Amino acid sequence: MVDLDRARRIADFIRISEDKPSKSVGPHDLKGREDHKDTMLRHGVLISKSVTPSLHDQLNSVCESLYIPRECVTAFVYNSPEVQADCLIDSPDTCVLRFTSGLINLMDENEFKFVAGHELGHFLLGHGACSQYLSEGTSEDFMVRRARELSADRLGYLSIGNQEESLQAIIKTASGLNNQFLRFDVASFMSQTNMISNPSKGESKNSTHPSMLIRCRSLLWFAMSVHSIEDLDRLTQETIHQIDSRVVKDLEKFVDGQVRLRKTEFEKDISVWKSALLIYHSGSFTKEVQQRLQDILGEETLQSIKSFFELYSKEELLSEITQRLEETLKRSSHEFPSSAQNIENAGYKVAYKIVEG
Repeated sequence: MVDLDRARRIADFIRISEDKPSKSVGPHDLKGREDHKDTMLRHGVLISKSVTPSLHDQLNSVCESLYIPRECVTAFVYNSPEVQADCLIDSPDTCVLRFTSGLINLMDENEFKFVAGHELGHFLLGHGACSQYLSEGTSEDFMVRRARELSADRLGYLSIGNQEESLQAIIKTASGLNNQFLRFDVASFMSQTNMISNPSKGESKNSTHPSMLIRCRSLLWFAMSVHSIEDLDRLTQETIHQIDSRVVKDLEKFVDGQVRLRKTEFEKDISVWKSALLIYHSGSFTKEVQQRLQDILGEETLQSIKSFFELYSKEELLSEITQRLEETLKRSSHEFPSSAQNIENAGYKVAYKIVEG
């Protein structure tokens, strides 16, 4: 039975942890989008029973599989050789899908259903409806956008319940090749990760999509535990967290390890300057505190703080420490606006552990 609220609950349940949920969509978030459908009616072909009966039936099937009322979805095909699809949320409960003719001509029935389910996943998860967790152009912005694609892939997979055909759709999108030229050996395709000479370098930090290899790996982790949408009834949130942890390890290794390392560096810098501030206010840098600082942050950091304390007079020290802490917090907030508070809290937690034990 179709039920948009149920569909959204399912989507939210399997949302990857890196994909931060958006607030409820309001009219102000969707301002200027009401003309999008009219534009497509002028320049595209509406997917309908009378004009595109096969695509109409396939889209109906996807909506039914994901419990989405069909009237919530308007879909079009437009002329382009590119292999592209997108979803635009034009009201709190409706969306407009667009598929290029290049994509339609490339995909078989279930592969198209996967793509449609992927795009409807963006609708159910509220992607693009607002930018609450996005600060345009920041590293964190692109990290969230990449995670959203992995969440949407899970909905695409659930719309057909077939791992092999879901992966085939991703591989076709990556290559642009049709069945005439492809032999779907997923293991061989996945082995390309072993041929990457410098995985720690990661992918472009300004990319909105993870590579097709990472999308396939992420979907394989999910499909190992979830074989159909009905399986979600027996799954716990802990199982989803375990799947997500494997995906995050892949993201760290192959995609955005350098960006994640930057967050860790901010946490450490904050813990250093917050520790220095707490030590200053305590009035002494005891042997016990020095030992804990060395154990947690290392000998080099301990010696740096001791040298810093010796560099300034007591009257200058408070101002110097405060200035450095504030500058670090400001840089963290600029680079990671949505998780800056978490970074600060993590750094402070370490500092209190060092100074107070």
